Amino acid sequence: MPVVQPPVSNLKEAWETFIERGELLSEVPLLVAQAWQRCRQLGVDPERGFCHEVLPPPEYAARLAANADLLEVARPFLTSLYEFVQGSGFAVVLVDREGVVIEVRGDPAILKASASALNFVPGAVWRENTVGNTAIGTALREKIPVQVAGYQHYCRAHHPFACSAAPILGPDGQVWGALNVSGVLEAVHPHTLGMVVAAARAIEGQLAMRQAAEEIKLQHKYQEAIVESMSDGLLTIDRTGHITYMNATGGRILGVDPKKVIGQYIGDIVDFRPVVLSVLETGQGYVDREFMVKTGTGFKHFIKTAVPIRDENGNLTGVVDTFREIKRVRKMVNQMVGATANFTFADILGESREMAECVRLAKIAAQSSSPVLLQGESGTGKELFAQAIHNASNRREGPFVALNCAALPRELIESELFGYEEGAFTGASRGGRPGKFELASGGTIFLDEIGDMPLDMQAKLLRVLQEHRVVRLGGTHYIDCDVRVIAATNKDLAYEVEQGNFRRDLYYRLNVIFIPIPPLRQRGSDLDLLVERLTEKISRKLGHEVHSFSPGALQILRSYPWPGNVRELENVIERAVNMARGKEISAAEVLRFLKHQQAAGPVFSEPLSIEELEKRAIEQALQAVGGNISLAARLLKISRNTLYNKLKKYHIRAG
Repeated sequence: MPVVQPPVSNLKEAWETFIERGELLSEVPLLVAQAWQRCRQLGVDPERGFCHEVLPPPEYAARLAANADLLEVARPFLTSLYEFVQGSGFAVVLVDREGVVIEVRGDPAILKASASALNFVPGAVWRENTVGNTAIGTALREKIPVQVAGYQHYCRAHHPFACSAAPILGPDGQVWGALNVSGVLEAVHPHTLGMVVAAARAIEGQLAMRQAAEEIKLQHKYQEAIVESMSDGLLTIDRTGHITYMNATGGRILGVDPKKVIGQYIGDIVDFRPVVLSVLETGQGYVDREFMVKTGTGFKHFIKTAVPIRDENGNLTGVVDTFREIKRVRKMVNQMVGATANFTFADILGESREMAECVRLAKIAAQSSSPVLLQGESGTGKELFAQAIHNASNRREGPFVALNCAALPRELIESELFGYEEGAFTGASRGGRPGKFELASGGTIFLDEIGDMPLDMQAKLLRVLQEHRVVRLGGTHYIDCDVRVIAATNKDLAYEVEQGNFRRDLYYRLNVIFIPIPPLRQRGSDLDLLVERLTEKISRKLGHEVHSFSPGALQILRSYPWPGNVRELENVIERAVNMARGKEISAAEVLRFLKHQQAAGPVFSEPLSIEELEKRAIEQALQAVGGNISLAARLLKISRNTLYNKLKKYHIRAG
């Protein structure tokens, strides 16, 4: 800005008039006039104007620390500015936002003179209330460059000097300090202010660049923290395949130090050809694609996403590659589909000797990794035992995957168990799909109704159990599966082996720990306990008052054979709680429910095979005639020889 510097005589006259009468003449520049007025209001002594306030060393040290960034940036410019005015009787001064001198550069003579006459030293407080109006105070206050010379100062002590100051604005737009050049009045020149302004703007530019660099650095730290917190591996490569970044997870998965591999060719850090290199060749990325690669330690199984990076001209400059181990994907899938075990041994109700023995065997099985075979009628709680064994084992943190072998069509059971590759058969999902054994890796697979598995599938299952690895349908790679097998059946597998319906070698592989689960009709007083607990649970679930069964109703429940076992009992109790007219369920109501149950058949029981029906018919006929073969054959309308053959077939004793 141009410096208005009226003749000294006019300033002197104006100053003397102001001191004597408090009136300002028009010859006085506006900023100077305003500064004079403030000084008069502050009560500054016009005869002195000597800076009598100097911060003690501890406070000055604190100021230096608070203004460390400003001082670090400004020092080179202070030096350059001083070198330009060196030997001309000038001093270069840096003050903070409150006018405290934090650094002074100048000729020894001017420094000595200013120190003795003005106390122009580090730590001095150059505010209007202590030194009157100066270029420093006005620049800080008005946020504009200003030059004050001679009689433009309010205080007489400053009349021999001239000062040129420019504010330094920080990146936030606030005043951080001011840069000032002071010297004897005779040497002042308007161009001096221009040099000060240029230096101040350069300092502001450096402060802005410094803050931008800090923001970029902080942003980089945030981005690095984000990628380092990822559970997926991440790496980036340039157009030549050299690694530019790798996070810690990626290093762990690939077995390398992520910091040491920066700059290395990606093909040199692993013992297989990285599939990400194909993106550099084709320019085409992919999302969530499954890869299995052969390494010196076996196969690595990944789900990978690769995104090509291009410049503004569309040229490929690199690739961002994220990858996760298949076991983490399996865990995620199992969590999504609910492949967890919810029941423990505490959920198994029963105090009978038969149930106590089952629980004892199951707890032994939980401490082992050997296969378990659960045998019992439908509805006896085979899956309840399987889940309890899993939750008490060292695999409790792994998945629990259940599969009903009787519920799957013959043509789908292999793909469900072992998975399939893309294109393995018509209708196969794109990208393929893992099987239940893969999903259960690290945990337990529960194969319910194993006796209904086709013979050809039994042979494949046996191989998986022996080798602990699977090959997907349509695939060629073996996939390791660390799985504990619990099988269940409502059939007598030993008899099925003799009949050629079940492979003997698979039977021996599965039947390591055998747990026969008794039907409800053989559990004695357990029925009363189950009725009490199930009634309480169902009443609360339905939001009803807790119901109870009358003594007569309990007696009827005890005498019923319960072909559907506990599952059927729970169904009857829930119906009774819903339909009961009062808090106590009567015998008549139970009879009505059971008659309906018998008419409809056990709600949850599965249809019996022809052989099972024939076996039961023979047993009932023998029981009706007291074991007489001839009478039983006549009752069944078959010959005695045919009956003998069937007794042998079904291992039935006549007596």
